[in-house]
Amino acid sequence: MAIRIQPDYNIMSPPEMDDLLFSPFQQALGKQTWARIQQQLRNYDYYDGKQHVDPETGALVPAKDLPRPFGMDYDPTRYTTNYFKSFIKRKARWQMGGQHGISVPPTQIDDVAEAAKPEYEPSTAQKSENERAEKYERLLYDLWRENKMRERLLQAARDRLIAGRVACKIAFNPRNGKMRWIFESDDKVVPVFSEDDFEDLLAVHFIKTKMVDEEPLIQKQSYTMEDDGFCYLEEKIYRQDLSVYKTVTKKESLQLDFIPVVLFPVTDLTGEHGDVSEIEDMKSQTDVLNAMNEDAIDSLKFEMFSMTALINAAEGTSDGIKVAPGSILELRGTFDGAAPQVEKIEGGFRWKEAFKDQYSRVKGALHEITSLPQIVPQELNFGGLNADALHVLFQDIIQETEEHWLVWGPRLSELHEKTIRYMQARSARPNFAYDRNVVKSIGTNYANEMRFVLPLPDNRQELVNLLTLEMDAELESQAGAMNRLGVENVSAKKQEIANERASRRERIDPYAGLEGEEPSSELT
Repeated sequence: MAIRIQPDYNIMSPPEMDDLLFSPFQQALGKQTWARIQQQLRNYDYYDGKQHVDPETGALVPAKDLPRPFGMDYDPTRYTTNYFKSFIKRKARWQMGGQHGISVPPTQIDDVAEAAKPEYEPSTAQKSENERAEKYERLLYDLWRENKMRERLLQAARDRLIAGRVACKIAFNPRNGKMRWIFESDDKVVPVFSEDDFEDLLAVHFIKTKMVDEEPLIQKQSYTMEDDGFCYLEEKIYRQDLSVYKTVTKKESLQLDFIPVVLFPVTDLTGEHGDVSEIEDMKSQTDVLNAMNEDAIDSLKFEMFSMTALINAAEGTSDGIKVAPGSILELRGTFDGAAPQVEKIEGGFRWKEAFKDQYSRVKGALHEITSLPQIVPQELNFGGLNADALHVLFQDIIQETEEHWLVWGPRLSELHEKTIRYMQARSARPNFAYDRNVVKSIGTNYANEMRFVLPLPDNRQELVNLLTLEMDAELESQAGAMNRLGVENVSAKKQEIANERASRRERIDPYAGLEGEEPSSELT
């Protein structure tokens, strides 16, 4: 009979009970944030191969660490398929595996009708604007190379799918004067939004644990918008009871009117951020596949090493049996008229076809959930399919990838804008690694666009063919085609092409460089 103990509130108050039941750190985070972080950490453990639940603790553990179930006299096979990790990586490659580009369109200052005329010459203001956009675009590409963004975006795409959101922090290094984009997984991020607007960031806290002299500490870096309209930075290290262990950075103004953090969420429904419902569906299907593989391996073991039946043998005979190749067994009869017998109880593998069908259905459901086809693009690199056939084959994953890009695109543009604004606020520093005049010339026009590319084989070739037809039909300009292809620095590339065309013309026409001179008609 269970005994229910009623606490005496005259001796212990509810807050004191909470202090005993919950850690101060957990209470400070709040129930909702604590539950979110615990779920995200559980997803990361699952991604790392800890896909079995310890019945005693309820924690996810590797297959080899799972104890023997109660009541079994053998150790059942524990096996991890980890399709979960494979599918996460594939989806991240679909989103960020292509050679993405950046476009900074110049503002059209001159009259559009005049600009369409063959004899059009850009005005001074238009030339200045074109040069500004070109330098701005080149600066963004330099930032991408410095921050190794192709590699970072692949990693960030995985974190975003696992945790439902990923954050990017913008930082200025005063020692070398460079800007840094630091991606953080969402289990270390606690954002605070306005009650009226989920896009209006009021504060962002970055929290991580660290060990100092074998003591677990909590490091918190906080960006907060204050009443004066500027963002403040504060960083401290706390003990487990939330007493201050060390102040790393005293609260000071960054002289920025925005928080230098960009969040990249997974959104499903209006008002929902950090959706992980797809992750949970993938985990449930992966659990089924793991269990099926474990049962299949155990079944194979029992089929290979069949049970030995001793009939009419003396008691205790089985204790002397040696199970080994070529082993010999001697039996003596103990019952009148009954001869001892030895038989092998064999199975027939009658479950094989049913297992294959069920396994295919479960794995097919996993593909349906993730929109990934049963074949990967790398396996189609044989030149037998054109772009239209590839798009039909990968229609689902292409549409889902483009849906994810609807989140990545505007927020990467926001990252670029905030970075330039940050650079403009730091351009007077002695250590500044960028051209101050270029940063200053950008002004307040921060417009930029992302040009995403699908990681399909021969996709660029098909796009080039399409753009060539559009230019021949005068439906697209050369600059517009280059922009759609994601060419870096379109103006410089056009000038390079013009120079090569002029060089070829000079080699073909020996009189191309002579002006006002007629070729001699005299025979020599």
